[in-house]
Amino acid sequence: MIDAVYGLTLRSLLLQKRTIVLVVVALTPVLMALAYALARSPGDHDHSFYSDLVQQLFVPTVAALVSLVFGVSAFGDEREDGTILYLVATPQSRLRLVVAKVAAAWTASLLLLVPSLIVSGALSLRHGLTVGLLGWPLAGVVLASLAYCAASVLLSLYTRRPIVIGVLYIILWEGSIATFAASAAKLSISAYGRAFVGHVLPQAAAPVSGTLVAGIVLVAVAAATAWIAARALGRVELP
Repeated sequence: MIDAVYGLTLRSLLLQKRTIVLVVVALTPVLMALAYALARSPGDHDHSFYSDLVQQLFVPTVAALVSLVFGVSAFGDEREDGTILYLVATPQSRLRLVVAKVAAAWTASLLLLVPSLIVSGALSLRHGLTVGLLGWPLAGVVLASLAYCAASVLLSLYTRRPIVIGVLYIILWEGSIATFAASAAKLSISAYGRAFVGHVLPQAAAPVSGTLVAGIVLVAVAAATAWIAARALGRVELP
């Protein structure tokens, strides 16, 4: 049953028209890296460009937007057509249903984000690309995406306008305030994702923590929001 929920949700997320828009969003860093590669001169600092691209665009904006849309759509579409009532009426535990939804949204997000990051890194760094320069930023994107997806699933259960609220949060908080303000960054998912990037690349801002703490925080955010979402399934007004 849970496997079926995961599979049907994943297929639904990937086959909708909005996924085309998300593909364009995910391609934005690739296009910027391609433009940089075509205009590269001997004096350019490839590592600095790649670091800025990942820390100031990829993690706080691209990964956040893609994960937000997939996350709120995991339950949001079923709320719109009313089929969520049939889903919660099944004997499956609500926590398992939420985990399946988060897993599907996370998988869909990674299918767009991982190739984009790999290609962006290859174009930006060319022969200077190493496993570490790709792996650490990738770890930050993967874990940040998990936290964004779980938080977005929770948001979709408490409001009818999760996309609007989520976009405002991403633009005003993640993409601006938390990117440059150290104190605000401690309440930012992207700041903990950027900690992995800053482990191997020049830092756009001082990291909020080491990679171990950042990883624990991101997993904890995902677990906590998924648990709250499971409780919300039995309390909020549906659909």
